[in-house]
Amino acid sequence: MANQFIEYTSQEFLQLHSYLLNTNNNTLELEKTFKEIERACTTFSTSLKKIAEKLHEFVSKGTGDDDNIECVYQYLSNFLLQNSQQWQQTSENLRSEVLEPYQLIMSNYRNINLKLSSEMKDYMGNVQSLNKQISDQQEEYIRLMQNADKCQLLMERTVGEIAKGNKGKDELVKASERQIKLKEIAIEAQEDYKKIIEKGNKKLTDFDIKIKEWYQQVFLNDENRIKFSKSIMLSLMKKLTNETVYSIYQDKLNQLELRVIQKQPLDLQHQIQRLLKKSGTETVQFSLFDQINYDQIKRGEQKKALQFVGSEWTLIGEQLTEEQATKIMQFINDLMENQETSDDSVNNSRNRSFSTSSTKSNQFMSHEYLGVKQLMTKQSARSFLINLLQKEIDKRKVKSLNLSEDSFNEVSAIFKHVFLILDAEFDVEEFYIFLQLSYKIVKGDNFHLISSFSKLDIWQNKLKWKSLYEHIKSTKFQQKQILDQQFNIVKKGYGLISKGLKKITGVVQGQQYSEKEKYQQQKYIVLHEIATFLSELNVSPQLGTDVILELAFHSDIKLEKVQLEKLLQILEEKNAITFNSKYCSGLGIKQRKEEKFRRHGLNNIQSRQIYAIRLAIKYLSYQDRPYQLLLVSKAFKFHLRFAIEKYYIIHNSLPYMEQNQYYRAQNLKVYLRTDQNHMDYALKKSEAQQEIQQYEEIITMDVQRSLQLHFEKVPSSKLQSFLRTYAFHNKEVGYCQGMNYIVGYLYLTFEDEEVTYIVFDYIMRNYFSQYFENEFEMLKKVFYQYERLLFLFLPNLYHHFKKQKIDASYYLTAWFITVFSQVYQFTLQSALLNIIWDIFIIQQWKGFYKCVLFLLYFYQKELLQLDFDQILHFLSEIIKNELFSLKTESQVQEYVCTKLKVPSKSLKRIITNQFKVTNSLLQQLEQEFNCFSTNFDSQLKQFKYK
Repeated sequence: MANQFIEYTSQEFLQLHSYLLNTNNNTLELEKTFKEIERACTTFSTSLKKIAEKLHEFVSKGTGDDDNIECVYQYLSNFLLQNSQQWQQTSENLRSEVLEPYQLIMSNYRNINLKLSSEMKDYMGNVQSLNKQISDQQEEYIRLMQNADKCQLLMERTVGEIAKGNKGKDELVKASERQIKLKEIAIEAQEDYKKIIEKGNKKLTDFDIKIKEWYQQVFLNDENRIKFSKSIMLSLMKKLTNETVYSIYQDKLNQLELRVIQKQPLDLQHQIQRLLKKSGTETVQFSLFDQINYDQIKRGEQKKALQFVGSEWTLIGEQLTEEQATKIMQFINDLMENQETSDDSVNNSRNRSFSTSSTKSNQFMSHEYLGVKQLMTKQSARSFLINLLQKEIDKRKVKSLNLSEDSFNEVSAIFKHVFLILDAEFDVEEFYIFLQLSYKIVKGDNFHLISSFSKLDIWQNKLKWKSLYEHIKSTKFQQKQILDQQFNIVKKGYGLISKGLKKITGVVQGQQYSEKEKYQQQKYIVLHEIATFLSELNVSPQLGTDVILELAFHSDIKLEKVQLEKLLQILEEKNAITFNSKYCSGLGIKQRKEEKFRRHGLNNIQSRQIYAIRLAIKYLSYQDRPYQLLLVSKAFKFHLRFAIEKYYIIHNSLPYMEQNQYYRAQNLKVYLRTDQNHMDYALKKSEAQQEIQQYEEIITMDVQRSLQLHFEKVPSSKLQSFLRTYAFHNKEVGYCQGMNYIVGYLYLTFEDEEVTYIVFDYIMRNYFSQYFENEFEMLKKVFYQYERLLFLFLPNLYHHFKKQKIDASYYLTAWFITVFSQVYQFTLQSALLNIIWDIFIIQQWKGFYKCVLFLLYFYQKELLQLDFDQILHFLSEIIKNELFSLKTESQVQEYVCTKLKVPSKSLKRIITNQFKVTNSLLQQLEQEFNCFSTNFDSQLKQFKYK
């Protein structure tokens, strides 16, 4: 049947297409050989010239030998120089008479093949489309004829029912009219079916003629190629060898040419048909479409209708052969083997064996790498490479593929080549896939492959980034379920910052989000991914900022200001890397030491003595009675008083048992100078007896649900009185959630109303005042400083949090606002909480950051194994862990040192000494944040952001 002929012809042309592809590749390989021959001649000429010049120089200086021998030397030098010139001339002749003509003719040959392949593909597509139309029309014709038959049967039944008196003649008239109408429609369909059959048969006839023309063109093109190749070969041989050898090969090439001339165009078709037959496909002769008769179908003589048969086509230069696919697979296998060999060598410390195997592997891989790089011009080869790499990542169940140095460099060169190709022939889907994959491939400590491509011009094109934005948006949110899931992730953090601090836990329960807000979050998620790419690419800050802001403002739905800030902060990570490298460098350490020298005035002996004693105090024991240093002189008392007081709070070794809490409280009161504060708390309290309508309800609610375990020691009425009094006398701050935990903790520590209020007021004024203003606007600075510190001191955890899209605001806010004092909501005593507060009171916010960094360092191994939701749950529940429920410092010390496998020592010393967070460092980070905020505001003004 006709459809079988089309199916067979489709397979035949796929074979012809492969043949054209193979001959194209052969011409490229031969062209490459000619180039190598030409380079070899040039290299040989250059080498001979250097030898001749060296020999000439030797003779010119005088050999001290016999004159005749010196003449021989000179003749040899001249001979080599003449040969060098001859080979240079040969090289130039090869280029002009062999290589360049061959390139020109073969380029034309490949273009003809490409044109033929494209023409065959289009023509086959038209024939197959017509085949489907005929099949559809035939089915429609049969369906209508069957409906007409059914209507005929219905009319006959109606006649019978009328005869029985069950139906009237009106129904017979209706059935008759319907039957006639359906019959007319069926006849029209039959005529249409006949017309399309005639059209199809004409097309098939033309197609049969076209097949012969295509084979004729392929034959003629091939004949010209072989004849020209033969003449080029003879020309090459004539220039490189003597007449005798040339004559032998001339005869052989002439014989081959004769055999080619004797071939016929149909020989190639017969050859392809024999290949198909070997694979089990029998030859199908040409046949036209047969018109199916409905009466034959009713009798069962013809039941099969035409079926549409499709086939896959790719243009010349894009189809991936089995050999090429094998080459890419071998390259990937070598990459993985090299990685495993490297890992095994490190684990087993077999340095010598690793060096040997690595060298052998690299020699082989370099060969494979060049072949794979050349294949990247084919889209099918790029897709195949991506699939193999992604399978390796999935097989290892990792989020990133960590490669050895050599493997990483080869993959980097291949990807760079691909991006250059995509810059010229941009395909946004492929561009996105390669960006994603280059982010998943790393070496060493989180150096992403994408960071190797910062100098490419493709990143400068903002239209490409806009296309990428639209592509990610359309693919990432095709399903509403995915959108909701992504939206919930972002909502957990940004409900807190963008709306002000409504709840310490961060997420506002029961709040309804509008469609506009959902689309804002969708836009933010897409831009977050693009900002991550831009950051890893290390593009200039100006370019990254321009791209993000233009994408953010190119539609009616605008992002919140806080979201834009977060996106631009991602781009600032480049500055963080630069800052960290400078901070950790020898020059950075030297500069900080010089600054400390000037700050402490260490230009006289007494200042140096006092500074040295201050440094030594932390190494004294409690029994050394360091307070006696204050008796040495007035200068010692003036400069060392605070240091001694800090010592008794941070570096003493008193066990935190119940009976010693009194001494701890006394030390804190001395340090905070509570006895020098003449505040009349009773008067302030009486002045604030009236309810503060703005805060009364929320204070009552917060107090009732906090510190329930301590209601006997801290009555709710006292807590409300503290908070109401403070809010009344500090209206610029008022009451903020989290204060209830702080004041409750302080009362449990000092057990005195007036002292508690004095200390609470002191901490609010000196520690918190700037942060509680303007709806916690300054919290952004805290998050900024903290993330920089996390990057500086715990880089692995920082990168893991970034990969999981964990923002500092999601978990740090509750810790910051309460300084972990909400722990007392779950335990009666917590030695760790006391330790944190002692460090916080003495070292202020740098002490707080040290405590947070220590907690994350302590649980780092667990956190590195968790995903987004697990991390958030772990961090939100961290204050319920066993570490916070231990009652004495000795228990905490033993628990921590055992897990960390370090010698037992004071936990306060571990925390304060392990992380070198200094005030000067925090000031530098604050300046960096202020500079970023200023630039951010000025950039928003350019877009007239309201």
